[in-house]
Amino acid sequence: MVEPDQMPKPRCTKCGSTDILRDAYACWDENAQEWTLHSCYDEYRCENCDVQSKRVDFLI
Repeated sequence: MVEPDQMPKPRCTKCGSTDILRDAYACWDENAQEWTLHSCYDEYRCENCDVQSKRVDFLI
């Protein structure tokens, strides 16, 4: 089993922060009684440096 600290994480291409946001679309699942992820949009935003990008780096 891979330890969580060994798994790839999305990082900002400018500052290297892992504090990344992504817009998404969620739907209400009546059976589960919770919101479920339907799809994600292409753009990312770094909470640290506020850069918006369509690309992030995945690093360990």
